[in-house]
Amino acid sequence: MLSFSQTVFKIKIFVLAGIILTLPPAGVFSAQSYEIGVVTKNNLNLRPEPKMMLTPLKMLKKGTKVRILEHLNGWLKITHEGQVGYIRDRKEYVRIISDIEQFKKEAENIGKKIEKGKADVLTSTREEASIVSSLNDIDLALNKVRKRSSAFKSELMALEKKTTETTNASKDLMKRIKAGEDYASKRLVALYKLNWLGRIHILATAQSMYELIQNKKAMERILAYDENIRQNLLEDKAKLQQLLVRLNDQKMEKLSLEAKLQNQIAIKSQERAKRAELLDDIRNKKSLEMAVLEYFKQAADDLDQAIKSLSSGSDPAKQINLSQKSLFVSLKGLLNMPAKGKIVSFYGPYQNTRFNVVNFRSGIEIKADRGEPIRTVCDGQILYASWFKGYGNMIIIDHGDNYYTVYAHAEELFMSKGDTVEMGEVVATVGDSGSMIGPSLHFEVRHHGKPVDPLQWIKKG
Repeated sequence: MLSFSQTVFKIKIFVLAGIILTLPPAGVFSAQSYEIGVVTKNNLNLRPEPKMMLTPLKMLKKGTKVRILEHLNGWLKITHEGQVGYIRDRKEYVRIISDIEQFKKEAENIGKKIEKGKADVLTSTREEASIVSSLNDIDLALNKVRKRSSAFKSELMALEKKTTETTNASKDLMKRIKAGEDYASKRLVALYKLNWLGRIHILATAQSMYELIQNKKAMERILAYDENIRQNLLEDKAKLQQLLVRLNDQKMEKLSLEAKLQNQIAIKSQERAKRAELLDDIRNKKSLEMAVLEYFKQAADDLDQAIKSLSSGSDPAKQINLSQKSLFVSLKGLLNMPAKGKIVSFYGPYQNTRFNVVNFRSGIEIKADRGEPIRTVCDGQILYASWFKGYGNMIIIDHGDNYYTVYAHAEELFMSKGDTVEMGEVVATVGDSGSMIGPSLHFEVRHHGKPVDPLQWIKKG
């Protein structure tokens, strides 16, 4: 089978050849064919017959090319723009060249045009590949923006929680301060009255020395309690001031985070618009759609190599452990769907009717809502959880016995490499990263790195 670049090149050269290689019928360029004349004098008379005195049919400009039909005693019978006439056969009037020479020149020009066409096709092919590759760059940029937006949202939620706690704490303090101020106000009135009566008068009312000492101690305790209330009131006011400053800082931080979030949302909108425009171009331009086919074929090959590399580089001890615990083989035909949705593309070879080529899908495509949970179909260990060109955010799970499942085009990944997962555990959410059809899940089952039909493992219905 021809490669993508060879196919595009062949198609375009045939089109190019159809435009510029409009050659005369066979035999025209034989030794008996017509000669070519190039007019070397400006305003050369073309006469209706080989006679000088006849009125010219028209005048030929210098450099005009004519076909020579016949040589007649100093005259040349020629044809030009469908008109037949006669011109003088003199070197100062016309330069005669043979068809062979002319054909060589034309062939030389055609050859140059073909070479230029080849260069244009190769340049165009590289440009198309670059355009399709930019889809991955846009997806990556979108993914980064989404992560930053998600981080800002999380920070905002945490900040709002802190702000609520700070607000509630300040309200409690204000209640305490109000209660303390009310008490302090009453105690000030009492102290004022005490000073008006005099401490000595209060102590002098004692009937005995013992009562005097008890009154003195009671007064000291009351005054100490009042002082403690006063100190607490001052501390509460200081704390309230700190809380109000903190609350103001949190409000400023919230405004800053909201501005950053709005900026990320605007960037996301721009990137989504660019992606939509590129996808529209891809769907409308045959050459770009062919480039996409090659792009995803290369991505699938890269995934094959990556799984081989990942599986060979994993910890043997963990592999043995996992293999012993694996239920994967026994669950063939009994696995649940990894996400709720509709299968829109099936595993295996399929005929691309538009380009008349046979392609191969290594998994199934499940059309689903954005944010729909993606659940692992069986117990296993995360082998890979990151971005992969052509697949977007992707997770590979090792289920032991050299069986693996692949989950691609995810929006968010909740797991990291090395994590163990259980059947039905949510590992990601559905997105459109790397997808050409919008929010969907690309799901694969592999054995020894090679893809097998996932529908043989998923239970019917």
